[in-house]
Amino acid sequence: MKNLNSNLILHFEKPHNIGEISSPDAVGRSDGPECPGNIIFTARINKNIIRDIKFKAYGCNYTIAASSYLTTLIKNKDILESTLITEKELEKYLGKFPSRKRYVLTIAINALQNLISDYISKPDTGNIYKKKNKKVAVAMSGGIDSSMAAKILKDSSWEVIGITMKLLPDNFDWKNNTKTCCSRKDIEAARKVSLKLNIPHVVINFIQPFEEKIINPFCLEYQHGRTPNPCVECNKYIKFGVLLEKIKTLGASYLATGHYCRIDKSSISGLYEIKKGFDKSKDQSYVLWKLNQDQISQIKTPMGMFSKDEVRKKTNSIFPFLEKKSESQDICFIPDDNFHSFLASKLKNIKEGVVININGKNIGTHKGCPFYTIGQRKGLGISYSKPLYVKEIIPEKNIIIAGEEKDIMQKSLKVKNTNFISGNLSRNNFKAMVKIRYNFKETSAEIKIEDKETATIIFDKPQKAIAPGQSAVFYTGDTLIGGGVIIKS
Repeated sequence: MKNLNSNLILHFEKPHNIGEISSPDAVGRSDGPECPGNIIFTARINKNIIRDIKFKAYGCNYTIAASSYLTTLIKNKDILESTLITEKELEKYLGKFPSRKRYVLTIAINALQNLISDYISKPDTGNIYKKKNKKVAVAMSGGIDSSMAAKILKDSSWEVIGITMKLLPDNFDWKNNTKTCCSRKDIEAARKVSLKLNIPHVVINFIQPFEEKIINPFCLEYQHGRTPNPCVECNKYIKFGVLLEKIKTLGASYLATGHYCRIDKSSISGLYEIKKGFDKSKDQSYVLWKLNQDQISQIKTPMGMFSKDEVRKKTNSIFPFLEKKSESQDICFIPDDNFHSFLASKLKNIKEGVVININGKNIGTHKGCPFYTIGQRKGLGISYSKPLYVKEIIPEKNIIIAGEEKDIMQKSLKVKNTNFISGNLSRNNFKAMVKIRYNFKETSAEIKIEDKETATIIFDKPQKAIAPGQSAVFYTGDTLIGGGVIIKS
């Protein structure tokens, strides 16, 4: 104990708030990947105030002292204000920790963050804070776009809360998944940005709804020979679904994201419109076609007014620690972009089958229908005089039909589950620009509404690789009209 700070000695020899609260409102555990110490907080929380808190700590004197002092800091404190406590604040009172013991500071703060996350993530917390019209929650992925969205809103006098969704379990294969949106490193980056902006930051656990609404349907779609777009579904049901509802308990009136698109209210119709971002090369309006007026009215997208290059330059000066941050990949839950390995771990009875040409001749063997998508060229492993593409997948027969490029061209398609941003259209037939995949160019087409949920799209020119399960999205100029899910015609 020689040369130790007297405050540290006091909190080690006579620790405060030691023990465990029975039937607590929230529990927070340290969760370092290679954590030599272990801290558990249990708390009694009344709406937004931590009324009582106790700890159990297993480790050295630094672990016990840090836990003891941290509980004294947060007792009777507002939960969002508590997220602004840092390792520096602990060292300011307890003295500087030696390098070999600095992990203790991290796990203590992590345990606190996990305590608050556990409380806020519960479905029955009710309204923790009163609603404020100028209060906005920013969905922060730890990347530059959402970080700059938070910065812009803070500078515009909004009361900002940083929110990061936890969508995947701790045992997920993060090691090989460098381009994600909710890994431990992403959460740490989002928190670092929030501290820089002096805004609260919380993590909300949506692992269960994400698996039920996104991951499981994604796998089943591939099993049925379709090519799903999980980002569209995630925006509908998770980000602008359960998250949009959850932020209301924190008193926020709006949810902001880093999407490159614009949301305006029409002065003519009084309805909300989604428009392309100014940077057309980065426009992300495509993935929002399933949203309705109620959702759109509660969304802020400040990045839609900027170009990606402009944002990156500003980020490098404001948040230099994000300079080498990887872009989030399209599908965050596929480790290392290895679709085959992921689908094989989720689906049963994937079997090899035959590949036939458009005349019905057996020309090769495929590895399993779920591993392929319409228009796919690479990975067929078939020697042929011309390039071959997947033309059709017939999972019930475990057959794949392959053809030349001309064979995968189509003049029309059908969609189901149509949604129009303004509600139901007054016209049954209209012309629009249509995009059939996120990274495809728009093309002119006529849309014929069949009924409330289906439509036929007839293109001016034949289109390549129209894949059931993908989204066909409609535009008039810069305005997103709506879309539908492509079905097998």
